[in-house]
Amino acid sequence: FNIPLNQILYGPPGTGKTYATKEKAVRIANPSFFDGDVLSKSREEIVEEYNWLCEKGQIVFTTFHQSLSYEDFVEGIKPNLIEVEKGDLGYKIENGIFKKLCISAMQTKKSNNFDSKYKEFIDKLEENPNLELYTPVHKKPFNIQINSNETTVAIPQTEKATRMGITKQMLYDYILDGEIREWKPYTTAIGDYLKKEFSVDIQKVNSSVNNHVLIIDEINRGNVSSIFGELITLLEEDKRKGNKEEISVELPYSKKPFSVPPNLYIIGTMNTADRSVEALDTALRRRFAFEEVMPKPELLKDVEISGFNVQDLLKTINLRIEALLDRDHTIGHSYFFKVKDAENKEDTLKQVFKDSIIPLLQEYFYGDYSRIGLVLGEGFVKQAQKTDEKQFAKFSDLNGSIAVPVRYELISIDINFNIGEALEKLMANA
Repeated sequence: FNIPLNQILYGPPGTGKTYATKEKAVRIANPSFFDGDVLSKSREEIVEEYNWLCEKGQIVFTTFHQSLSYEDFVEGIKPNLIEVEKGDLGYKIENGIFKKLCISAMQTKKSNNFDSKYKEFIDKLEENPNLELYTPVHKKPFNIQINSNETTVAIPQTEKATRMGITKQMLYDYILDGEIREWKPYTTAIGDYLKKEFSVDIQKVNSSVNNHVLIIDEINRGNVSSIFGELITLLEEDKRKGNKEEISVELPYSKKPFSVPPNLYIIGTMNTADRSVEALDTALRRRFAFEEVMPKPELLKDVEISGFNVQDLLKTINLRIEALLDRDHTIGHSYFFKVKDAENKEDTLKQVFKDSIIPLLQEYFYGDYSRIGLVLGEGFVKQAQKTDEKQFAKFSDLNGSIAVPVRYELISIDINFNIGEALEKLMANA
């Protein structure tokens, strides 16, 4: 099967959606790693390859949240502290997560030694803090210094002596592609000096043959239409760069044309128990393939606790949740993996119920302990002590006719809690 360019893994909490993104990302970014057989590699090997591909910049991981904006994701105007000691504040156009990865996916050149050479350049500036250079056309002298952010500061030898910050990334972009964002004479002079004096190597590459992957965890937690903006249209396969219906747009800050490369894949994850799912942008839904990731109790079939099989335990809990709510609010198998690998399985299972399962059910049922009791049984939920009707104030003749509703409360899971008895009551009618 062809791997979709844009896909979202969706399902209840704890089903391993984020866990699965690593294997999927490696399969996309380096298909030869698996030799055609996913089972040929251990999880440790997959994670090691994933980390290496992240270091190379072929895989990028991010998480959407309510504060993430278009400026963080695509491009925006960001503050740039040019002169720390004076506190002068400047601004620059900065590429966001998505645009940086798109540029990397279309890269035609690279430098293997730029980082080390830039470090040598910094060391020289610290030894000679007023190194003199000349602008390339008019040969006007200026000095360069390095600030605490490792940004080069150009200072013209004029009465005004305006300080101009030229970042490491700006110099890298100029040396590799001739791109100049601002301060053209000074960026050019410093970039040429760095390239010549420190022997920065430049190699041609064809990044278009290397797939790049952006993993967006909790994609439904952000304001998707605001974060993607006009780029939602560009995500479609036929609208990508080089395809028949290619579309490019002029970005609002840089005023430069931009398109999405065909070798950039997006993998999102989405928790269906999260109430923000309904707010997921319809335009985004149309452009993504959806893959459901549901609980897999069979992964726990070998785990026994107090005579009960954890696979059967999870199945029973989820059947009851489905009956009371729906399948989107079931509980994932990953919550019980701690038990699978624990030495003291009983104590670990008690902790899982206390820290994970019960709080999740409290959220699902809005603190209705009678419904939690229908799921977990009398081993976890008990009837609260009856309220004394005499505690109410005298009011007409109603006191004697008020039917005090039955209340329920959680049984405290402490050192004296008997998990075996609780499981027995939970599974009694299973």
